[in-house]
Amino acid sequence: MISNTLHLAAERRNGSTVLARVHAQGLWRSSRPFREGIATHVVVSQLGPGMIRGDRFNTTGAVGQNAHLIVTGQMATRILPGRVPVATHAAWTVADGGTLELLNEPTIVTAGATLDAHLTLELEGDARAVISDIVSRTAGSTVRTAMKVERNDHIALIDVLQLDGVLDDADTVIGTLTILGGRTDLAALDRIADACKDVRIGIGTFESGDTLARVAAAHVAPVREALTRLHASLGLDRAEASRASR
Repeated sequence: MISNTLHLAAERRNGSTVLARVHAQGLWRSSRPFREGIATHVVVSQLGPGMIRGDRFNTTGAVGQNAHLIVTGQMATRILPGRVPVATHAAWTVADGGTLELLNEPTIVTAGATLDAHLTLELEGDARAVISDIVSRTAGSTVRTAMKVERNDHIALIDVLQLDGVLDDADTVIGTLTILGGRTDLAALDRIADACKDVRIGIGTFESGDTLARVAAAHVAPVREALTRLHASLGLDRAEASRASR
């Protein structure tokens, strides 16, 4: 079986973030880094028509002190049918003052396919992370996702999502925006949620102060638009990064 592994490490040097290490093996691919103000942005992808039964994709990453790394997908990923689940595992550490943005393209889980996706994050000090995910599933598919966040060696958040059984046409697509660290303006998020059309949005906070927004709709486009608008309200947009670098 092919070993599909990806490792990324970002550091702050001379007032901006640089990609200090990158290693892609198997079907993983990573773009060159693009500078966006004080942040560095990389685009990742997998070769082939999609992930097939039994595939395993592993990602590890580290964001150094005061560094800001943005990781986005190149295109939507299809999970193809098979008796053995497709599994993805990602583990990230973010040092004090660092920021990690994981902005994924939609994952499309086809009929007869099963996806097991696991993400762990270790945040130090006042590190911040924002994770955006979209899952679109077809009748006869199964999706299991689990995210565990630790801050300063204490569990801050655990989120588990399982989608199987009868498919509700109104909830074919589920989007999640997880906001870890920083100060979140819940009133602003609520106003954006009220203005979004063709979606249902629920927003909640945890004892840790972290925030999770769940978006459901029948199609990908309104979910993507809602997540984009919610994300843009966080003060992590590219324009702010550019201003900070001047």
